[in-house]
Amino acid sequence: MPTLKRTEKTGPRRLLAATFLCFLLMAHYGASFAFTGEEKNTIDVYQRVAPSVVNITAEVLQFDFFFRPVPTSGAGSGVILDAEGTIVTNYHVIAGARALGVTLSDGSHWEAEVVGTSPESDLAVIRIHAEDRTLAPIALGNSDELEVGRKVFAIGNPFGLGQTLTVGIVSQLNRDLRSDGGVFRGLIQTDAAVNPGNSGGALVDSAGKLVGINTAILSPTGSSVGIGFAIPINHVKRVVPGLTHAGGRWLGWLLAFLLVAWMIRRIIRAA
Repeated sequence: MPTLKRTEKTGPRRLLAATFLCFLLMAHYGASFAFTGEEKNTIDVYQRVAPSVVNITAEVLQFDFFFRPVPTSGAGSGVILDAEGTIVTNYHVIAGARALGVTLSDGSHWEAEVVGTSPESDLAVIRIHAEDRTLAPIALGNSDELEVGRKVFAIGNPFGLGQTLTVGIVSQLNRDLRSDGGVFRGLIQTDAAVNPGNSGGALVDSAGKLVGINTAILSPTGSSVGIGFAIPINHVKRVVPGLTHAGGRWLGWLLAFLLVAWMIRRIIRAA
């Protein structure tokens, strides 16, 4: 009988201990499956920025061996600047295109028109008319505040795979890159994977603000080896207004004409 009494007393204690042990195990495994703070930031940035990034398809004419025109298409990326459908991208993405198509993050397709181009900056502005869609303009950052080592995210359309996210850091600032179109100065260098098709896409900071437009890679293979380049957003801010307003474009031509006239006059006087 005494043994039976001890068993009755220890039964509730064992049940309580088992319940507490189960609680600890559930808490442990629950914590192991939870997102880290860094992962939460990455997910949040992607969910906020992805709707502002579009896929661009450019149809161009090339000529075969017998000089017959053959339509071909290329792919790139773009970033929505305002709710009216203004999109910034790289000039080389849309250069020579006879037709442009834009695919939004919701999968809808739209025809686009060229608004203005700046080949020397490798920037272009295009526009879609998507009145029945609520577009998501991206938030603009300040590229002058970037420092080497700062975390950045690249979102674009590499190899036609839309809405792709890669993560890296700012590897260096104020890089100069020589290309067929000349020398592009003051670029942001990043190790975030940038591949063909990423051109014109977004480079954003940890706050989800646009700090650069992905434009080029340095690679012996033609694919990412961890050396990508982006045009700083502060440079984009200076160029784009002149491309979106007819007055700004005419002013640029006028200034170019006046400069050429001034140079010719100097040459004639020197002769």
